[in-house]
Amino acid sequence: MGKVTGVGGVFLGLKGNDQEIRDWYEQYLGMNMSPYGTSFIDGDQLTLVSFTRSNQEGVPYINFRVDSIDEVLSIVQNQGCKITSEVAEYNYGKFAQFQDPFGNYIELWEPYEEEYRKMVQQEIFEYRQKKD
Repeated sequence: MGKVTGVGGVFLGLKGNDQEIRDWYEQYLGMNMSPYGTSFIDGDQLTLVSFTRSNQEGVPYINFRVDSIDEVLSIVQNQGCKITSEVAEYNYGKFAQFQDPFGNYIELWEPYEEEYRKMVQQEIFEYRQKKD
């Protein structure tokens, strides 16, 4: 049976200019930034925290890593949850969204871990290059 294996991302809607937010968190809290926010990729962590990105309805949401996106979607659909997006596949994993029984948007991510780590490391490198 498919299950959640961790938090894949938290997509917030913080106040402030995107670039100024990233600069402040990088300078004062030591976070490695990319254009998307900060990622934690050490050990078993694969978590993105985006300070300004939210879903299409402007509502903050959470992304859960799963071991089988198809199985988890089947489980939530059988529980009456509304699937709000088809499964989309990228070189770093598969994604889909649904609304839980309370109306909250949830995103699921079945990661391709190696590709995701490489992509994030490249994003951080390019972000720093632009700043210098």
